[in-house]
Amino acid sequence: MVVSKHLRRNRARLFLAVASVSILLILSFTYQSVDSNEYSVIDTDTIKEHPVPPPKPQVPLDFPPAVEEIAPHSPKQPKGKTNRPQSNKIKKPTPDQLKTIRDYTVFFDKLEDFAIHAESIKDKYTTDKAKELFSSSDDFLFSKQYLENVLDIPQDTFDKLKNSHTRYVEQRIPDLVDKLGFSTFGNILESDKEWNEYQGSAGYVLVGGGRYSWLSYLVIRQIRASGGKLPIELFIPTKSDYDEEFCEKVLPKLNARCNVFDTNLANNLAARFKIGGYQYKMLALISSKFENVLYLDSDNFPTKNVEYLFESKQYKDSHLLLWPDAWARTTNPKFFEIAGVEVKENKLRYSAYDKKQAQLADKPLDPLSSYTFENSNFHDFEGSLPDPTSETGMLVINKTTHLKTLLLCLYYNVFGPDFYYPIMTQGSAGEGDKESFIAAAHVLGNRYFQTAKQFRWTGYVSEADGKFTSKALGHFDPAYDEQSGKEADIIFMHLSYPKYYPNWLVDNHDLVYEKSGKHIRMYADINDNVGYDFDLRVLQFFTQGLCPNYFNEEGLAVDGTEGPRKSKDFMGPFLPYVGSDDEINSKRCEEVFIPHLKWLKETTQFPDNSVIV
Repeated sequence: MVVSKHLRRNRARLFLAVASVSILLILSFTYQSVDSNEYSVIDTDTIKEHPVPPPKPQVPLDFPPAVEEIAPHSPKQPKGKTNRPQSNKIKKPTPDQLKTIRDYTVFFDKLEDFAIHAESIKDKYTTDKAKELFSSSDDFLFSKQYLENVLDIPQDTFDKLKNSHTRYVEQRIPDLVDKLGFSTFGNILESDKEWNEYQGSAGYVLVGGGRYSWLSYLVIRQIRASGGKLPIELFIPTKSDYDEEFCEKVLPKLNARCNVFDTNLANNLAARFKIGGYQYKMLALISSKFENVLYLDSDNFPTKNVEYLFESKQYKDSHLLLWPDAWARTTNPKFFEIAGVEVKENKLRYSAYDKKQAQLADKPLDPLSSYTFENSNFHDFEGSLPDPTSETGMLVINKTTHLKTLLLCLYYNVFGPDFYYPIMTQGSAGEGDKESFIAAAHVLGNRYFQTAKQFRWTGYVSEADGKFTSKALGHFDPAYDEQSGKEADIIFMHLSYPKYYPNWLVDNHDLVYEKSGKHIRMYADINDNVGYDFDLRVLQFFTQGLCPNYFNEEGLAVDGTEGPRKSKDFMGPFLPYVGSDDEINSKRCEEVFIPHLKWLKETTQFPDNSVIV
């Protein structure tokens, strides 16, 4: 009787175990199906093989939706199985190791072991660099054969790249994560008492130093004017770039601080790896005190309070938000071989080129399964990076969830200028660090979200030649739903051309036509979207920060604007970039900036909420 009872119990337990495993397998399969890149939001209709839609304008101001990627392919993680190691498996560092963690040298120690001892492949083209075309272009085929024959990559160089990449992923990253106990991309450990305060922290990170501190100051003012409350860090590469008056007197009043990197280490890295420029972004991230970072280039202005992004579904699901650039992806297929990522001959989506070819042949699109590497854009296939390219003038990332992503990204940037930047872009537009973030996440199989709606060219039709003149890129809310029928919100304005340097604006006649003397409102076509006069908002900050003659003897604004005070808003005493050109800038202000600001105020359709001081 007792045996019989035990048998019944064991059978019941076995049944429950089998049922539980079955349910888990079903759930796992379901999750993987949803979480794969086999179909994206804009691909569902293409699977049904709808007729070819009518052609779109050749140079639209709003680009068509880009590919939305969440999990690029089956994860190929380093030996540590998860992005974040389990605490009970972490080996505590020795005192000597702990010192190298605190001063960040551990991230760069023995990095020369992974150097690629070969001639640089930058600008080493078989004939010419990759074509520089918009991702919406429909008249050129970026096939596998074309892309792998742009750069001249000798077999010996390829072998060394593959060897270095494999060792870094399979040895270096596990050594840092599993053996030294790293949980996040920085110098704080879970065992530290500060960990609880660090965990969940969030803030903005920008890069300053010299003229970049001036540009970043304008962005910081815009963040606060738009309602942003989170703290801000301004990364300063070395002590020589540090402006004490600005860092100690101006920024604290804006809930911002200067994050001055160790000068000796910065100089050491410059000497060993020529780190500078684009690569400072990695140093800014590694030394940030925030776990969740909204990184902004110093010419990238939020149009509203964007702190909701940290709470968005897109961020919570992936912990890495990216935005698309304008350009067609031109990554060399050999990159995927180097990184050990299989690109399958399984086409996932139609391109503008496919639709154009079907239209020319006056027939429906062929089934996706009929396409091969020879007759399709390479980056439409499973396992490849998505088209278009990425724009990392802004990104949102969790440094703990994406620890391994950032470690691989660091590798791509250290060895980027001679090898990884060229192989990812092949001389096409924007060659630099911008593809390293999406590439690192993709290679490791980590989740990311690239905003689906591409961006909006922002500018005006010039009276000089009657053509549209682009002055900025307006980037959209990643949570935008195409099915809503509403206009997507522009949440970032990347003012890449012109940047707000006084000589640039005057010498290139960006604010006033050279011949007619008429004033120009550069960003008028986004004002209804953002709800205020964007030109006026930015130029108010610019003029009161740059122009000593914008203020009267009492230190008040000469145009009667309430709020600005020379003692706190004029940056001449605080930023050498402004103060050193005081006489020249005063002339520019008198002739261009102050009159232009006056004109903007007199002609604005948004008089009540554009000027926030």
